[in-house]
Amino acid sequence: MNFPAGRLTAPLALVAAAAFGCNDVAGPNSVAALDFQGVAFPAIATGDTLRNADGVATALTAVAYGGNGNPIVGAPIEYLTLDTGVTISPAGFVVASRRSGAIRLIASVGGLQSPIRTIDVTREPDTTFAVGDTTVNYSYALPDVPANVTPALQVALRSSDTTDGLTPNVKGWLIRWRIIHAGDTLAPTDTTLVALWAPGGTRHSLLDTTKADGNAARRLRVYASALPAATDSFIVIGEVRSRGVQVPGSPLRFVVHVSTP
Repeated sequence: MNFPAGRLTAPLALVAAAAFGCNDVAGPNSVAALDFQGVAFPAIATGDTLRNADGVATALTAVAYGGNGNPIVGAPIEYLTLDTGVTISPAGFVVASRRSGAIRLIASVGGLQSPIRTIDVTREPDTTFAVGDTTVNYSYALPDVPANVTPALQVALRSSDTTDGLTPNVKGWLIRWRIIHAGDTLAPTDTTLVALWAPGGTRHSLLDTTKADGNAARRLRVYASALPAATDSFIVIGEVRSRGVQVPGSPLRFVVHVSTP
């Protein structure tokens, strides 16, 4: 199926509306913008429907906006796929029959089409384990420097379903990380003492997806000047769920002891 170029997707339509000031790009009941953000999970298990992080089958969702900037209730939004081996019900529920690979999804209404959203089709995960040591002794520098970052704390997610010669690696599955200090779980935005960085990044993030090798990792950035004691410990938890329950081996627990050299 071909989709014509040059359509106003949601961001462009909103910019156009702003440029026109008080003049609507369309009437209040005509679609002027489309926001397709409702993809519940980054991956779908083959033979299953797309589920949210709690394991509940969840439909795709998008919001159509009229020329006055208000949502259009009941807009006839259609969800389409550009790939084979996947079906989408009229209600927006996605079911995958293919064994692996990425699928591309689009929302469409009133002549507008959304940007493409992509999710991975993979096998049902049934085991997870730590790669490398789960206890890390790390010496930090004072005064604090950007290099105060531990080696990667790495988890692996696998499936016993290797039919058709597929590898056991589970790609694109959500990993949730959290940090425990002095018996309390740190707030997701609390980076006073430490932060969790991706192996190649410097931004605090507690959500991750497994890569093509089925692995995901975080590094603990230690803000040495803010530590309450020269010697301290942090527990980093990696949690993996499927259909709403912990995958065997999850949650994974890493203990990081930090101190001066």
